[in-house]
Amino acid sequence: MKIIAIIKKTLIMQIRDYWVLILTIISAPFFIFIYYLMTSGGSTTYSVNLFFADKSITPVVKSKLLNELTAMKYSNNQPSLEVKETTDSVWSKKLIKDRNLDILLTIPQGFSDSLRSGKSPRFIIMGEAGNPKYSLALILSITAIENLTKQFIKNKPYYTFDEKFMGNSSAKSEFDLYVPGVLIFSVIMVIFSASLGIIRDIEDKTMQRLKLTRMTSFDYLMGNTIVQLIIGCISFAVTLWIAQMLGFASQGSLLMAFIVCIVSVLSIIAISLILTAFCKNTTAVLIIGNFPLFILMFFTGSMFPLPRHQWFVIAGHGIAFNDILPPTHSVIALNKIFTYGASLSDISYELSFLIILTLIYYTIGVALFRKMHMV
Repeated sequence: MKIIAIIKKTLIMQIRDYWVLILTIISAPFFIFIYYLMTSGGSTTYSVNLFFADKSITPVVKSKLLNELTAMKYSNNQPSLEVKETTDSVWSKKLIKDRNLDILLTIPQGFSDSLRSGKSPRFIIMGEAGNPKYSLALILSITAIENLTKQFIKNKPYYTFDEKFMGNSSAKSEFDLYVPGVLIFSVIMVIFSASLGIIRDIEDKTMQRLKLTRMTSFDYLMGNTIVQLIIGCISFAVTLWIAQMLGFASQGSLLMAFIVCIVSVLSIIAISLILTAFCKNTTAVLIIGNFPLFILMFFTGSMFPLPRHQWFVIAGHGIAFNDILPPTHSVIALNKIFTYGASLSDISYELSFLIILTLIYYTIGVALFRKMHMV
């Protein structure tokens, strides 16, 4: 009977603390749904642009090469490679920088002649070593070309190729590849300090006393935003300093990196305003806050690289599901700065997207804050 009484008491307490119960039950199913949206319910398709520098290539060889590349499929018959022929290698290189393209496969002069004479043909593959999709796209592309060359060449080697990397990605260590994401993670952690700072004012009745001073919501939120912006920039600076002490080096300006940092911090503060609308005390922030924290950590490429499954294209830029999360663009922008030495114009798309998302989240956050805590 005592056990039954304990069971009854525990169930009542769990129901009273319903946020913990809800998050415990729905977190994993929710992440399953998000992963489904990100992968389109299938396997990863790797993008390849095919550039024919060999203008003398015969239609037969060209057709066979395209057929071998498109024939690379998974066991469920889904294509492994998305192959597009291009006449603009410069634009393809830009797509690689934006991580909207995995590989540029160039067929140089003499490729067709080598096949006809039975000699090993040479081709060129270009990509970014830091792109998590590059290695598999490389293997699949080489396999397809080997299937083609075996039809013309009887003895090994069936081919030779030059592998060229964008920026300084070939010189980067595994440690270097993780630094941009961890820097953005240092910004993401502001979600707790920003949320707790507001909730403490509500919990200890400071908010009520501030209202008596005819303080406006603009005054309050602007003051908190400035403080949290300083905290976020300090966290970013300390993390970057330690990374540099351990050997990390940037190709680009650190000023550009801090511009990304500032906008990223503002976007996280905006998200924290939305979080505080659903919390009444610090305990709720620490429990409910883990939900957006995990989403921002795991679905933006902050803690580990994620493939991009684009839904559609706007102005030459692919839009993926996780693009609605501001840190996604922050990670890409920092990668451009650290790997390619990107200027302000080079990261203008990411910064524009970051600013737009920040304004949207801020608008929602301010409206919810006024409704829940300023009435």
